[in-house]
Amino acid sequence: MARYIGRRLLYMIVTLFVIVVLTFVLMKILPGSPFDTERFEKLTPEQQAAALERYGLDKPIPVQFLRYLGNTLRGDLGTSFYYTNIPVTRVIFSRLGPSMLVGAQAILVGLAIGLSLGIVAACRHNGFVDNFTMVIAVLGISVPNFVVAALLQYYVGLKLGWLPIGFWKTWSCSVLPSLALCFQPLATAARFIRTETLDVLQQDYIVTARSKGMSQARLLLKHTLRNSIIPVITIMASMVVNLLTGSLAIESIFSIPGIGGLFTESVKNNDYNVIMGLTMFYSLFYMLTILLADVTYSLVDPRIRVAGEKEGE
Repeated sequence: MARYIGRRLLYMIVTLFVIVVLTFVLMKILPGSPFDTERFEKLTPEQQAAALERYGLDKPIPVQFLRYLGNTLRGDLGTSFYYTNIPVTRVIFSRLGPSMLVGAQAILVGLAIGLSLGIVAACRHNGFVDNFTMVIAVLGISVPNFVVAALLQYYVGLKLGWLPIGFWKTWSCSVLPSLALCFQPLATAARFIRTETLDVLQQDYIVTARSKGMSQARLLLKHTLRNSIIPVITIMASMVVNLLTGSLAIESIFSIPGIGGLFTESVKNNDYNVIMGLTMFYSLFYMLTILLADVTYSLVDPRIRVAGEKEGE
């Protein structure tokens, strides 16, 4: 397992380097510069040229890249051009908290309800709970989260007045956006766990265990759930990254100062250093999440660990 993780970390470093190179080149192709946006519209052409020279943006692209790479290896991601002279890491982490709070709540609520509904639906196949679960799954996948957000704002926020409909002041402001985001993981988890549980319940070893008098609760926990949860882990890994790193639509609707809006702002304002910092953050977070999912496979199903060890020999 240690060799496997070490090899994956090496691949991650190579992949991250390729992403940094491609992003840097594509970013330089964007029209304009950080100093000809609305924020710096009062600068004269001479002042813009002086600013570019000060930050080394007048140098050839290979020279700029080598300089940026050297600073990055020392842990310096530079400063923001739009948020004048504020370190990129501070800008990112100042906007990361709200996005991760909303995303984490959506994931926890969605998984808890979705897994419960999917397991019960499989155990009550073709019954009311099964049909209800499938309706919820179809709606959760088909209806966009910004539509759910608008409905929650109108009925729960305005009509009933139970929760704030926008801005970011207290924890209660995070409830409605979390609910708006939780329907997709809820529907996905319910659909996949139902399908996999139905398949596992038809296996011979399940029939044998049931014939020996094993209780339904123990059968589900010891045999069924452990074997049916792996596909859900696969699907949820990428969804976790998407939810924890912010949703532009939801953040805009609820006026959340999150990281999704920050990425859009940085592209709009040609804030090169913030674009690079966010790209590396997204990429590294995604790769670490996928690695964590792969390690989780081996903990859930020992056969995967044994197969991996044989491949490494």
